[in-house]
Formats: sequence, structure tokens, C-alpha cells
Amino acid sequence: MASEQETGANQPNESANPPDSARQGAVSRVIGALVSPRATFESIAERPTWVFPLVLIIVVGFLFVFSFSQRIGWRTVLEKQLATNSAFNSLSPQQQQQQIDRVVRLAPIAGYAGTTVGSAIILLIIAALYLGVFNIVFGTAIKFKQSFGVSIHAYLPLVVKSLVGLLIVWVRPPEGVSLQKLVMSNVGAFLPSSSPAWLITFGSFLDIFVFWTLALLGIGYAAASGKKLKVGTALSVVVVVWFIFVIGAVGLTAIRG
Repeated sequence: MASEQETGANQPNESANPPDSARQGAVSRVIGALVSPRATFESIAERPTWVFPLVLIIVVGFLFVFSFSQRIGWRTVLEKQLATNSAFNSLSPQQQQQQIDRVVRLAPIAGYAGTTVGSAIILLIIAALYLGVFNIVFGTAIKFKQSFGVSIHAYLPLVVKSLVGLLIVWVRPPEGVSLQKLVMSNVGAFLPSSSPAWLITFGSFLDIFVFWTLALLGIGYAAASGKKLKVGTALSVVVVVWFIFVIGAVGLTAIRG
């Protein structure tokens, strides 16, 4: 009896000592999601976390908007953009100036709001959308906190893109900076400004960092499903949902002309 009690006492307490993969720290997960995604997303599936990467996303976005406002300024960028807009060019010079002044006042507010509240809302929507698709269509039992943890960590490649853009803003001469062509990582950045707006919009989605994010979403949701789904299946679902969104965005741009 005593030997049995000693044996039981010496057995590890699994609830008190979770697997090493589940004990990854917040910083380790941020780095791991980018360089070692399979193990990292398995860790996130076992013990979902999201606070640190969300704060990182918000801080980097805030710094980018602040740096762009101070270093480049919104007026120069908006004047270049609106110069190719047929509706804007049909206005009188006074009306054009009034519209530019109005947009310049609103642009920083929209930028800061988009990088704080906007980022959180978008990631919540992504998490809820994929949660519904995988649980309803494929019968997985993914929890919302798992889905949110996966979506936030999968978003990190776009944070890398923002950091690259932040560096370019401070290194490149202000007059040579274009917001649409800041980081030449997508097809749209290489299209001439005279190209149709819908084509430029479509090309902007064909981005290396976006593809990286989609791959991480596939790996993450495969892990969150408890390996009920293979990575290839999860990735296919992610890409289909993303492509439907792209078609919608391109169609809306075409309608607006």
C-alpha cells in the first residue's frame, strides 16, 4: 500500500504541469508564430493567449500613423491620389481645395482609430467568421478564445510589413514616398497609376505578407481543431473565405469607378 502511495505521489501532476508546448511565453509565441508556426499554434490551441500580440499590433500601427503624419504628411499623399480621380478633377479648384482640406483633417483620426479600435474589431470579426465556418461546416469544436488567439498571431506578418514600412518612412526622402507603393510586396504596387482602380485593388491583395498570414491561419486552425483537420484542408477553407472577400472588395471598387 505504501509503495502504491509513494508511486502515486511521485507521478507528475499533469494539470499542475502542462506540456512544454503550452507553457510558451507571450514573446516566444510572437516569434514562434513567424518562424516555427506548427509548434507555436499547437501551444496556442492548448492555452490560448492574445493580449500581448494585440497590444503589439496596436502599438506598431500607432507608431506607423504617427511617423507618417510627422515625416510625410497627409496632404502631399492625398493630392497625388486625388489627382487621378476623375470625379475630383471635375471639381473647380476651390472645391478641390476644400475637399483636400476636409480629408486631411480626417485622415489622421481615421488612421489612429483604424490602428487601435479598428484592428481589434477586424480581428474579432475574422475570429468569429472562421469559428463559424469550421464549427458549422466541418463539425470542429474550436472555442472562440482559440480562434481569437489564432487570428491575432496569424496577423503578425502584417505587423512585420508595417515595421518595414515604418523604416522606409524614416529612411526614404518624403517626396519619394507613396502610401500605396510604400512596401513593394504586392502586385498592385507595380501597376501604373493609370491602371483601373479595381485592378490595383485586386493586385494589392496579391501580397507576400497576406499569403504568409493565410498560411498561418491554415496552420493555426488545423491545430485548434485538435488535428481533426489537416493543414491543407484548413488552408483551403481560409483561402476560399479570403477570396470571397477579395471579390467583394474588387467589385465594390469597380462599382465606385
